[in-house]
Amino acid sequence: MKLRRRIEEVCVMCGTSQEIILHFIEEEWLHPIDREHSVFDDEDVARIKLIVELKNEFGVNDEAIPIILHLIDQLNAFRSYRREIES
Repeated sequence: MKLRRRIEEVCVMCGTSQEIILHFIEEEWLHPIDREHSVFDDEDVARIKLIVELKNEFGVNDEAIPIILHLIDQLNAFRSYRREIES
């Protein structure tokens, strides 16, 4: 069972504001498990932390974020597929 978190808790965990997280959703970089009620799971929290780190620590601009996220998603899908066929 995935842990569900409200946006207020996620803001504290990720060190960012609701406005920033809502921006991530608007840009479609993030797809919360319950968009209507702003409920997030652990994968969402990890993605928010990654985006915040890319922007704040590495200076990545908004145009590059979706490219990086897509590449990471592809890498994770490949790893999952590889584990599946090796089992």
